[in-house]
Amino acid sequence: MKSRSPWFAWLAAASFIFGFALHNALARQKTEFKTENGVVIVSNPKKPAPKPGGPSQLLLKEDLVIGREAPAGEYLFAQLRAAGVDARESIWTLDPKDLKVRVFDKMGKLISTFGRKGQGPGEWESPNRMTILPEGTGVILDANKITFYSLEGKCVKEISTAKTNMTRFKIDSKGTIYGDRMDFGERIMYRLVKFDQSLTPVATLADIEEPIKPGAYSPFPIFIFFHVTGDDRLIWMSNATYAFHVLSPAGNPLKTITKDYEAVRITAEDRKTILEGFKDNPSYQKMIVFPAVYPPAYYFVGDEEGRLFAQTYEKDDKGWLLFDAFDTDGRCVARFSLPKEESIFAVRKNKLYVMIQEDAEGRPLVKRYAMEWK
Repeated sequence: MKSRSPWFAWLAAASFIFGFALHNALARQKTEFKTENGVVIVSNPKKPAPKPGGPSQLLLKEDLVIGREAPAGEYLFAQLRAAGVDARESIWTLDPKDLKVRVFDKMGKLISTFGRKGQGPGEWESPNRMTILPEGTGVILDANKITFYSLEGKCVKEISTAKTNMTRFKIDSKGTIYGDRMDFGERIMYRLVKFDQSLTPVATLADIEEPIKPGAYSPFPIFIFFHVTGDDRLIWMSNATYAFHVLSPAGNPLKTITKDYEAVRITAEDRKTILEGFKDNPSYQKMIVFPAVYPPAYYFVGDEEGRLFAQTYEKDDKGWLLFDAFDTDGRCVARFSLPKEESIFAVRKNKLYVMIQEDAEGRPLVKRYAMEWK
């Protein structure tokens, strides 16, 4: 029998290598699911990998803008700090400059306005965060308390936050309060804490350390973002890694969702723009140390069912920022983009809500998009 030629052997080896590489490339384009110690691990590739036969595209159509039709020469909002949507699709906005909460119905009609400065019951010093409960209760985080309000602006109750050092918070259907806080010492620790209804700590759910370098500051500090679903699951992520952690109402790990991503380099123009934002604090400006690349994600929001929408630092051809959309299984199914000035604050009943600090004419606005999945 004649032996095979070296050419044939080389061709066979090349075919095997190509086939192996193709297999690995296709595998990397699929979302992988596995279970470790009872926790589901979902690993997403860089590009969306929708479920066969499922939606693979999200289209947004503007259907409401609030703040554009203010009286001539006036702005409806002096400033927008926070906003939320209840189950009736009423839109709540917090204006810290005017010290007002304004509530609009789903058609954009103003139905309630309340708020006043002071230190007494129902009064604020410097309100900065707001959470809206589904039944239509607005909860305001002030300097040293959280205050619960009815739709009409009646103060229902107040809880002191003096010992919590809370900066963001969410509340589930049973009144459990989740808040993030920073603890300072020899190191900076960012913590996600579970509190009972009286703001007594129950458990620390996440601990993230930020390294301290004397005299050096990052322009991208660590934050913990979190969301409570309609069935009281807690979903949290840190902007330091592209990983969502899904916990049961009892605080037990249920799922971890990760995504591969394209690292976005920080250009010289980016550095110049970021430093310009600190021009009022030149001493701090001089201590900023830039990493080579941006963090993997900026922030995320979720809906009642547990779909997730994460803003990245990647941009489309128009210069708009790209978002990754995840289904309820944790699979990244689509990408979409929004202008950089539009920040998503809520997704409810297939509507996406954004807040704009200033439009082209300097007006703070709230905008709503109808969502169409294809």
